Amino acid sequence: MTSGNLIKGGVKIDISFNGGRFISLKNGLNYQEILNDFSNAEMVRVVTFNISKNEKYDDLIKSLHTLQEDVDVQLITNIPSHFDVYYNSPAGESMRRNFKNNCEIYLRKLDPEKFESKAMSFFNFSNHAKIVGTENIVYIGSANFSNESKNNIESGIIIEDKEFIQRLYHEFFEEIKESSLPYYDDDYMVLRLLVISLLTKFRMHYQKLNELMYFENPRSGKTEFISKCTYLSEDDLLDIHYDLQLFQEIEVMAENTYTDEDDEYNDSMERIVQLCNSMNLNWLVDITGVDDILYNYVRFDFDSVCNDCLEEYASEAYDEYLEGYVERAMDDATNIENEMLQEVDQISDEFYIGITIARTPYSEGSLQIQSRRRFCRKPWGIRPS
Repeated sequence: MTSGNLIKGGVKIDISFNGGRFISLKNGLNYQEILNDFSNAEMVRVVTFNISKNEKYDDLIKSLHTLQEDVDVQLITNIPSHFDVYYNSPAGESMRRNFKNNCEIYLRKLDPEKFESKAMSFFNFSNHAKIVGTENIVYIGSANFSNESKNNIESGIIIEDKEFIQRLYHEFFEEIKESSLPYYDDDYMVLRLLVISLLTKFRMHYQKLNELMYFENPRSGKTEFISKCTYLSEDDLLDIHYDLQLFQEIEVMAENTYTDEDDEYNDSMERIVQLCNSMNLNWLVDITGVDDILYNYVRFDFDSVCNDCLEEYASEAYDEYLEGYVERAMDDATNIENEMLQEVDQISDEFYIGITIARTPYSEGSLQIQSRRRFCRKPWGIRPS
């Protein structure tokens, strides 16, 4: 049965099915049975977190490219800005800073001109679901539609209940597609993807800050800095830092795309540049970087600092004096913490305002609506005959 109950602003979709088989396969693709059915299919649906970035070899995307002209092919994908395996490495930092390059790779691989069929591709930066199916059989599980998935331990279920499959596509796939950005064949698709990606990311950053670093004072009704008791992690802060860098990229791209032919488009670009300027981007990037104020704050560990302070007294802290030096080390650690908190408190309001600005215009829909209206030409789908 399908339920339309609202759950924290979302819609719960609950569809029962008959049968189904669990599958888990290493060194192979869990959905190989579905790939085998492509040759019989009139419809193919793919939902994935990512596709392979390899542009020289990708049998999976090639299998979609070569489907017959009358096959209805639709794919929804996220575009990860980084991969966890590289998270704390120089390679990971480079990948996060080059999200624009990831977008360009995805756009080249999903170029409608490369498909024989009437294919449509969509981008959804909230998606983490994985589905591969035809009208006859569907896989739902952990494996992405990427060649790299065969190297991991993945699992899922294979279902051949056609009534369920039809409802899955109608009720779930279409729900995701409704909130996704379609592929447009124009010169501004990368900029559009960057804008919509940051819309999604800064909404999540804003929500996380309100849960982990700030709270709403019930007496004053104002948002206040939590101070000592933050649960924001180093990785959370670095995600904000690298996404702020993407904002800088958008500012540069927007400034470089003015046209003599479209004043309304220029107005949209000017609003993006003004937004970036109002955020004080360079300052936000600086204070969220490694070894800067906020970074040291979220990484602060009182016990570790206390031990470091005690080490400084190692030559004097003999057994008979140890207790006194422990107290002195704790006092030193407390002073270090208080000085750090004073620094953070001085910039906490401005930091919060900056992140709020990053998502407020988007949440009101102004920039998103204008970007969809002015950037977009004709979405690719059924080719003209």
